[in-house]
Amino acid sequence: MKSVQDFFHEVRNIGYGWHDKDGKIHESLKGSKEGMILQDSETILEDNHAVCWEMCELQRDFFKQSNIEYKNIFVYLNDLNHFACHTFSIFKHQDRWFWFEASWLTKKGIHEFDSIKEIFDYFRNNFEDFARGEYDKDKIEFLEYDNVTPGMTTEEFVNQCFKGKKVEE
Repeated sequence: MKSVQDFFHEVRNIGYGWHDKDGKIHESLKGSKEGMILQDSETILEDNHAVCWEMCELQRDFFKQSNIEYKNIFVYLNDLNHFACHTFSIFKHQDRWFWFEASWLTKKGIHEFDSIKEIFDYFRNNFEDFARGEYDKDKIEFLEYDNVTPGMTTEEFVNQCFKGKKVEE
C-alpha cells in the first residue's frame, strides 16, 4: 500500500489551474467563478492541474482507498463584505492530526498537530493569503463537506460545502 508520504510526493507538483466546460486549463483565477467545472481524479492526474477543491477530491480518493480516517474541510471568511475560502484535508494517525496540503503553494506539505483545534487555530492566524488583507479571525469558519461530484460548477460546489457540518474542535 502507498504511504501518505509517497502519495504527497506523487501529487505535490500538480500545477495550480482550473478547467472550463471545454476542458481548457486556466492558470489564473480570473473567470473561475463563472466558468470552472470540477474535474475527476483521473483528469487531474492526466492534465497535472487542479485547484484546492479538486486536490481534496484526489486526496479523498487516496484516504478512502487507504482506510485512513480523514476529513475534507471547507474554510471560509464569513464576512458579508469579503468572501475568501480554501479547502484542505486532515487525517488522523496514531492519535495525532495532520494537515495534508498540496495546493497552497507556500504551505505545501504534511503538517503534524496535536488536535483539530490546533490546525484550525493555525488557519485562523494565517489566512491572509486568502483574505488578501486584514481580516477578523473570529469570522473564519470550518465545515466538513462531502457529496461533491465531477462536473459541478463553482456555485454548485460552494453550495454543497455550505451544507457541510461544523467540525468539532
